Amino acid sequence: MSKKKRDTQPKPDRQMVRPPSGQLLSRLSEVESLTQRRRWGEAAELLESLDRRYPHRAEVLTELVNVYYELGDRLGYQRACENLHRVTPRDPDLTLALAGAYLSNLHPALALHTFRRFLERWPDHARAAEVRKTLSELEPALDGVLDEVGVEGDEGFALALQHETVQAYLEQGRYREARQAAEELLRRHPKFAPALNNISQTYFAEGKLDRAIATTQQVLAFDPDNVHALSNLARYLVLSGRVGETPPLLERLKASSAKAAEVWLKKAEALSVVGDDHGVLELFRQAEQSGDLNEMPTSAMVYHLAAVAALRAGGESDARRYWQQALKLNPGLDLARQNLDDLRKRVGERHAPWALPLANWVTRQAIEDFAAQIEPAARRDDAEAVSQGARRFLRRHPEVVGVMPILLDRGDPDGREFAVRLALMARTPELLAALRDFALGQHGPDQLRFEAAQAANQAGLLSPGLTRLWMDGAWREIMLMGFELHDDPLISHPPQVEALLIEAIQAIRDDDPQTAERLLKQALEIEPDMPDLTNNLAMAYEMQGRSPEAQALVRQTCERHPDYVFACLGLARLHVTQGRLDEAKALLAPLLARRRWHFSEFTSFCSAQIDLLLAEGNRDAAQSWLEMWGDVNPEDPALERYRRLVGPPGRLRRWLGRRGRSD
Repeated sequence: MSKKKRDTQPKPDRQMVRPPSGQLLSRLSEVESLTQRRRWGEAAELLESLDRRYPHRAEVLTELVNVYYELGDRLGYQRACENLHRVTPRDPDLTLALAGAYLSNLHPALALHTFRRFLERWPDHARAAEVRKTLSELEPALDGVLDEVGVEGDEGFALALQHETVQAYLEQGRYREARQAAEELLRRHPKFAPALNNISQTYFAEGKLDRAIATTQQVLAFDPDNVHALSNLARYLVLSGRVGETPPLLERLKASSAKAAEVWLKKAEALSVVGDDHGVLELFRQAEQSGDLNEMPTSAMVYHLAAVAALRAGGESDARRYWQQALKLNPGLDLARQNLDDLRKRVGERHAPWALPLANWVTRQAIEDFAAQIEPAARRDDAEAVSQGARRFLRRHPEVVGVMPILLDRGDPDGREFAVRLALMARTPELLAALRDFALGQHGPDQLRFEAAQAANQAGLLSPGLTRLWMDGAWREIMLMGFELHDDPLISHPPQVEALLIEAIQAIRDDDPQTAERLLKQALEIEPDMPDLTNNLAMAYEMQGRSPEAQALVRQTCERHPDYVFACLGLARLHVTQGRLDEAKALLAPLLARRRWHFSEFTSFCSAQIDLLLAEGNRDAAQSWLEMWGDVNPEDPALERYRRLVGPPGRLRRWLGRRGRSD
């Protein structure tokens, strides 16, 4: 990328140039402060806003050229050079910078045209000899460009220029201009397939999938083996939820021998979109054997897609090698660099691998519509309005529903985050089912999958209790519960009975079971067969060593009052101590479905579950219950004894414990 020198002022046209306003000068001073501190991203945002407010100002555009150069943003740099060149067309340095931008962005016809124009206007420039040398190296590539467009001579070169102009508009998100330029080209060459393919991409970017599909089918009607059209159509069908229509299309694509500059890339892209990792790797082996990957300008992206498929197939070392080769071929390929950076994280925090960014799955228009529906309600912190906005968005963009499972399974970090947040906002049956499948899979960070599992559990799509989840790179039994905690009174007693019960409980705590027994029997004379009274009386018996009486009373209480949790928990503990684990599990299992717990009920339930799980030798699951118990009631004195029994928590368990409750 040839940099536009900061100290080179653009040469103005002869027309009168308005001096910058005081406010513009002030904001440009802010830009200078940001660039001096190398805060290039903030400087670019400020300059873009200034360009919108003060269009066609050379002062703003010159700074944009320099800032995008420092950012390594090749598309932004080209766009800034183009805009500045319209304002200052007599600047030879800028003309060279623009030609370099075209060359860097793989637009050889535009680069040739701009270099030639430079020599026509400034044949004696200090860099003219350098430009002539560049042209002598570049002009042989013109034959390949003309072969691609299928027209020779001056008409072919004009066609190539217009075609690359369309591509440049597409890359910059100027979809209406791209379509207009392509339609103008088609008026001269009605069956120029690349123009129709580009038009289909403008429709896709605008969320008009039906028109994108129809335009692609128009190409295939007269060029049935067109690799670009076959690849694009496969993607559009997937994103329209018509995955079932893709298999015959993919077979045609694989078998196509049509010539195209990006043949391997377009085939690999389509297979990546449908999630055919084996197909991508087989195609990559064919491309390697052909020798084409040593010559193609798009080889870096092919290596990237092969790396994604290799990692998904379990070949991490191959994936790393392919990504490193991709960066060797194209150091600016952010997708490869981002995936490699992600692999440096511990296994439970990784998103990698992902083949394509969010913009390839959800159109920019859809993202903008989503923000418009959600942001006003989010600013008001109105959860119900946010939910309504999310559902309204899905009604307007039904194609997004079909993309959600793909984003969760193999999307980039932004894509997965978007999918999870949208599903949690809308909570439609389809999106909750997608969250469940994501939670039970092995792709994506543990935190996101656990959050998805909790949501699926609360929606009744996962059974409460222990669920097998992939955590920290291994399958683990994790506790999932969606419940509400309360401290409302469980049982109401007449004042006299309440006083006796309180005094009896204190006696139990003071290790005076005889007094507790006497007080509880007095209470039962007043209010017979109350489950909390009989359950505490059983405890008083046990403390006195009268186990048979205690056990008989616990059984009786549980049988007569099956909804009284404490008695059933007591009986479950009794079964555990007697080694009757199946009977204990049968008592505890129905309680997992409860959605409302008193604090004391829940902590007692946790301790009973831990007793059972330790007896079964399942320390991982016992740790999950212990962490949940500590989260609910961290001051419970019984916790310390159970911590000694279970052992110290690991990092994963501490994290799960903090997130394991929904109240």
